[in-house]
Amino acid sequence: MTVTQPFVFDPYSIDVQENPYPYYAVLRRDFPLYWCEEASCWALSRYDDVASACNDPARFSSARGNVLDDDPARMGNTLGTSDPPKHDRLRGLVNAAFMRGRVLEREAQMRSITREYMNEFFAAGGGDLVQQLTARVSTSTICDILGFERADHVQLKKWVDGLVYRDPATRQLPPSGQEARKAMVDYALTTIEARRRQPQDDLISALIAAEVEGHTLSATDLMHTVATLLGAGIESASSFICNAMLALAEHPEQAKLLSSNLSLAPQAIEEMLRYDTPTQRFHRCAAQDVELHGQTIRAGQSVLVMYGSANRDERKFQDPERFDITRTPGRHLGMGHGVHFCLGAQLAKAMSRIFLEEWFQRAGSFTILRDRVVRMHSPVFRGLSSMPVAVTRH
Repeated sequence: MTVTQPFVFDPYSIDVQENPYPYYAVLRRDFPLYWCEEASCWALSRYDDVASACNDPARFSSARGNVLDDDPARMGNTLGTSDPPKHDRLRGLVNAAFMRGRVLEREAQMRSITREYMNEFFAAGGGDLVQQLTARVSTSTICDILGFERADHVQLKKWVDGLVYRDPATRQLPPSGQEARKAMVDYALTTIEARRRQPQDDLISALIAAEVEGHTLSATDLMHTVATLLGAGIESASSFICNAMLALAEHPEQAKLLSSNLSLAPQAIEEMLRYDTPTQRFHRCAAQDVELHGQTIRAGQSVLVMYGSANRDERKFQDPERFDITRTPGRHLGMGHGVHFCLGAQLAKAMSRIFLEEWFQRAGSFTILRDRVVRMHSPVFRGLSSMPVAVTRH
């Protein structure tokens, strides 16, 4: 007699983090509203349900954290962990800072950083794409825009890595991660105070100076906004580029197509975001009882809105498991949805486009050493800790 094990989805599971997509397919088909016993939260997996929840902060609140096991100090003090009307005021101020700091006009700066590290990588014939290239590009780009010293970039990336990881046994941020959180906050505060005394041409100075209808960022909001932009910007950009490169390596015909026509890069980025987004699942808290799929989400319960699953929903996308850079992917959720749509979306896409352009202008071929690829362990983000790559030039 064959005994079938009951289906279990646990966002902390290493198997789920290694490859969540088979789990998502079962959830969408059989359990569109699923109670994750191990993580004490509901999971929404279908596109329409995820998009609807993201559009409804009155019922699905972010004010109790946007990641599982969030830092209580962040709750209500960042764009991602606040609801309207405070969220709208914060977003207006950060938007004003982006314009004042000319963040979206810094393509030449981003390209210069990318070329510097990529030239080293290709001169060496390759290496660890994460540690030696994408992490360095994303960290230097985000830190330069914010206004952190280049000499501190390596330490900042280590702190960010510590914040992303969750121990799969305890399901908590380990002591090393708590230490990293405190160190990064202290570092941000020190830099903010230095910019108050002597403003520079950077985003931190612009955030300090930002004013909309007489409002400015409070000291608490400013500190958490800077720390969030640093952490989320570094990790999401590096993880996205690595996921994209892995997808191209697994689909060499798509890599060849992109290499032969780099004008496809912006469209390819949209498909890459749909196919394997680095922000797989964010947290919401039910602000009231919600009836859905014959079950009741009780007020106060946690809910996962799973972008990674929604982006492969058969109800929304034709043949969603297929990676096709010529696809017009429609309204994917790779950058979020609703009031919490990623503020840095244009910046992230520009960084990724520049990376792909510079890579394929150099690469004759590249080979990922698959047996040495290491996934990061996070219930939220999907990325890589290590990905050795061998390259040859044109």
